[in-house]
Amino acid sequence: MGATQRRVVVIGAGSGIGAATASHYHGRGDHVLAVDIRPNETPASEHRQVDLRDADAVAALLESIGPGWDLLAHVAGVPGTAPDSDVLRINYLGARLMVEGMLPLLNPGGAVVVVASTAGMAWQQRLDAIEGLLAAGDADAVDRWLADQEPGYPAYNTSKEAALAYVKRVSGPAWAKYGVRVNSVSPGPVETPILADFEESMGKDTLDYVRTTVGRHATVDDIVPAIDFLGSPEARWLTGQNLEVDGGFLASIVAGAPIEL
Repeated sequence: MGATQRRVVVIGAGSGIGAATASHYHGRGDHVLAVDIRPNETPASEHRQVDLRDADAVAALLESIGPGWDLLAHVAGVPGTAPDSDVLRINYLGARLMVEGMLPLLNPGGAVVVVASTAGMAWQQRLDAIEGLLAAGDADAVDRWLADQEPGYPAYNTSKEAALAYVKRVSGPAWAKYGVRVNSVSPGPVETPILADFEESMGKDTLDYVRTTVGRHATVDDIVPAIDFLGSPEARWLTGQNLEVDGGFLASIVAGAPIEL
């Protein structure tokens, strides 16, 4: 156990990166509330269930847990094989509702880490396109926005673009009002139970290309330390940042020809 036990909420703690994150903090001796849509056996101090598509359920969970937390690690998300409405409601709106509901429950000096994705890399170029989504405050508004969109652009990418833009926009007010930092982590492909869903929705050839470029897919043990750092006191002067944890894949495609060594 560390010198000071911290109180940590992990959303999406049932499997994959979320389960590894909850297990990490629990193993260190922190008090961990593991939240998922399904019952699970992830090592934790407490377990709760919530459906992020249900705003009332999110509000009830937040009311029940009370204040005094040090970190929110929001890891929950669904792949592009899910219905588009669910993808946007869970990956973007559910994350937003959870973050905004947790901010008053976090201790000053606390932190929020949202797990986004390298699939959201085009968020800056797509700000005009997603502005209406960023303004949507409830599920009905999300569905109305979705109904007006041209078909074809992946809802998963859109959800992660919106999540990344949201983190940037909320980080300043969160720091000023609550003394809480908000950052994001963007993994590339990770060896988790839903990797096959990503191969189906994004194309196996695309994910194989990523793996060939950087040598392998990530494991959860590659991602958890990034979440841990951004959520730690050592990152006390970092807020509104996105940490790409992808083995350098994005760097290899956005910066031009590599330097020959």
